[in-house]
Amino acid sequence: MRTIKLVSAVSALVFFSVGGFCVYLNDYLDRTYPAHPAITNKATRKLLRGAALREHIAPDPRIAYMFLLRALEDIYADGELSEDSEAVQEIIARMADAAAQAGERGPAEQMLEDSWSKVEQKKTGESEGWRMQQICRLADVLGPLQTSQGKHSAAISTYGAALRASKAAHELADNSQHEEFLLKQANYVTSLGEAFALSGDYDSAHTLLSSVLVDLNERQQSGKVDKWTCLDAVVMLDLAQVEHKRGDIKQSRQWAEAGLGVTGKWSRVGACDNCQAHLLAHLAKLSESQGDIKGALQYYELGLKHFNDTQTGDLEKLEAATRRLNSQMLQNVDQ
Repeated sequence: MRTIKLVSAVSALVFFSVGGFCVYLNDYLDRTYPAHPAITNKATRKLLRGAALREHIAPDPRIAYMFLLRALEDIYADGELSEDSEAVQEIIARMADAAAQAGERGPAEQMLEDSWSKVEQKKTGESEGWRMQQICRLADVLGPLQTSQGKHSAAISTYGAALRASKAAHELADNSQHEEFLLKQANYVTSLGEAFALSGDYDSAHTLLSSVLVDLNERQQSGKVDKWTCLDAVVMLDLAQVEHKRGDIKQSRQWAEAGLGVTGKWSRVGACDNCQAHLLAHLAKLSESQGDIKGALQYYELGLKHFNDTQTGDLEKLEAATRRLNSQMLQNVDQ
């Protein structure tokens, strides 16, 4: 009897604990990733909550896409919202993002370009502030897609439009969003600089990236650097790569070493770990290009240690480079 009571008590405890967690999770998702207020159907909002879970908490872009598709089908079945409505266009932007993350780049780009055309022609949304923020939402997915496909001129246009839209939305927003918009604009300028660099316009890239670094240095002095973690290191990496392309090896090395000084302050921050892996690889290549085999080997070995600590970097390339340089050093000794 005692055993039965004990099992019943434990079962009840587990039941209420799981139930409480589910209530908390649903409340958190509703507050942090709210559905558009125009969507009132409870079943549709539940699907959008499930999509948010798979987008942000337990990421799985394919499942997120299915949740969003089901939600869109419900909306069209209800007939209350048109394809050009703000609510539907926000869902389409999320679907495009999920499709892109799942590797379906063609369909994602098509959805984004269709939505972009509607927003630019003012065929969607009633609020100018919403239109500006929708351009930013679309650019956040479309820009990287264009860059990855070598469409650098298109990416420059996309990020330029996003930067202008972000500034316009910033003017219409309340003070509580001030910091968020400043960070978004800094990221757009950085992405714009990277797109110019990839297009071969290194002077424009240098000007844009340097302007971001000036803003970052000012924020560091004001003690607000916490919300801008690692962006300065990313910009330093970009500048190191730009200076390398411009043929200034010394300046490239200085920027990369400065970037390592920043990433070292934020160990175990995923973005900084990734940036540090790129910085070490860049310094290794610089050393190798100058014939400093020993120095290059040291950076590759640091890259291997960094991979073992953080699981960031390209292990196969690091191991191959280390083997190749060790073999080269042995050949030099034999000679």
